[in-house]
Amino acid sequence: MRTLIVAFLLSTTACSTPVIDPGTIVGAQLYTVRESMAADPLATLRRVADLGYREVEIAGTIGAKPEAICQQTRALELRVAAVHADWQLLRTDPATAIAETKALCSDTLILAWLPEDQRQTLAQWREWVEHLNLIADLAEREGVRIAYHAHDFEFAEIDGIRPIDLLMDELDPRIGFELDTYWLAHAGEDPLRFLQRHADRVTHLHLKDMAGDGSMADVGEGTLPLTQIIIQAQQQGVRHFLVERDDASDPWASLAASLDSLRAMPLQRNTTSNAFRSANP
Repeated sequence: MRTLIVAFLLSTTACSTPVIDPGTIVGAQLYTVRESMAADPLATLRRVADLGYREVEIAGTIGAKPEAICQQTRALELRVAAVHADWQLLRTDPATAIAETKALCSDTLILAWLPEDQRQTLAQWREWVEHLNLIADLAEREGVRIAYHAHDFEFAEIDGIRPIDLLMDELDPRIGFELDTYWLAHAGEDPLRFLQRHADRVTHLHLKDMAGDGSMADVGEGTLPLTQIIIQAQQQGVRHFLVERDDASDPWASLAASLDSLRAMPLQRNTTSNAFRSANP
């Protein structure tokens, strides 16, 4: 078992400085390293753990059986925060999607994407709401929670209604939401205010920065107030913070740079808890 060490010095700034709860454990959204996960998922998981991540979110093609992934995450002491489900499987065979989530050692199944032809009308959105509400019952019996991952298209009005508002209002309260700091800003939302308005629904948060030109950036290399966003999310009970970069030219450098930035953020004082932890073999 690796020895965990504190990878930073506790902040010595004034008490009024915004601070992040040092009990936070940061995860990696494995879509960032999707090519590696498809080619050699077991080695990929080890490399993610060696960077210092203590949690992962599974998405995309994985080149191994779910049971092997589960065994490796346990061996590496990586918690599986959630599994992103293929929308077609979730629509046609939700029982299998739920079973695969459990086989991957996770208790959260997330609908992560809808293609454009599935989200053109409010009627289509309401069909998905009805379907997800039904799946929530099935999932709950299996000890699994359902969640929806929002991007930016949910914020574009259809006949005067934003799909995100429809989802928040009509999805079963048991269904959580996974938000993304970049996509919230890209949609024209203030991430802090949106989190405040929906404090009781958000379960997972993707950490991704925005460059001055509106493109994606590694954490700490853009313009978003991520320290304040993380603090706000923590205060309202969000426990899963997942670094992601969809378009990184060097995915591994991106994961490392984002984690380094998180370690440098101001932390609560007078505590011995480990956060944004680094690991030695």
